[in-house]
Amino acid sequence: MSTIRKIVKDLVDTIPDEELKKVFDVLESFIEKDIDEAWSIWEEFGKDAVEGKWEDASERHNFYLYGIKG
Repeated sequence: MSTIRKIVKDLVDTIPDEELKKVFDVLESFIEKDIDEAWSIWEEFGKDAVEGKWEDASERHNFYLYGIKG
């Protein structure tokens, strides 16, 4: 086990179970919020897309999206 892992494990082992549960509850709520927000943003993609067509879009994907030539 690496030194940093041992330090973290030893620190976590000193936290009472009740307090540790509170910490994990808070962390899990952040994760759920981030996931919900991410899906919300994902659902919006393409809703305001402009009509049109790029020539050879699949072949020139990197150029059109990222400006990478070649």
